[in-house]
Amino acid sequence: MKWVMVTNQRSTLQEYRLMENEECKAVMKYNPLHRSARLSCGHLRRLFYIESTGSITGKYIFKNEYGMEIGNMTHDKWFGKDGSVTVESTKYAYTIQHIPKVELTVFNGTSQQQLLSCGFTTDNNPASGSLASSPTADIHINCLLLGLCWYLLIGVAKDNVVEHAA
Repeated sequence: MKWVMVTNQRSTLQEYRLMENEECKAVMKYNPLHRSARLSCGHLRRLFYIESTGSITGKYIFKNEYGMEIGNMTHDKWFGKDGSVTVESTKYAYTIQHIPKVELTVFNGTSQQQLLSCGFTTDNNPASGSLASSPTADIHINCLLLGLCWYLLIGVAKDNVVEHAA
């Protein structure tokens, strides 16, 4: 899987597509001015706001379209390449690799089982992902991680509905 940036990094509304084998799994439209992310997957659509709790803590809060807190993200202050994400009471762990390209890996928060690995490409630099060197890289990576965790969450929700229906 990989996030593909469809629009220019400097545009007002940035569109990313989560691609797997030439198939679009989810679409995210990120507004850097409002720090909002509109996520859609099939018929499901959500709006999230990403707020920082302070530069020292490395913690971000996710709020839904109604302003209610639905999750958070905490970066490891010492290493910066890993941390945890909680979305609607489901906890995930993650690592970020920048060399040779930007790679986001999400794990189950309790068992540390790898759930998903995702690359990142832009139209300008498809090999390395120029996102890693941009001044707003943290907020973009936070947004992409939120999108991955939401995608995993709705996938788990769909599986649970099928199990409970049977």
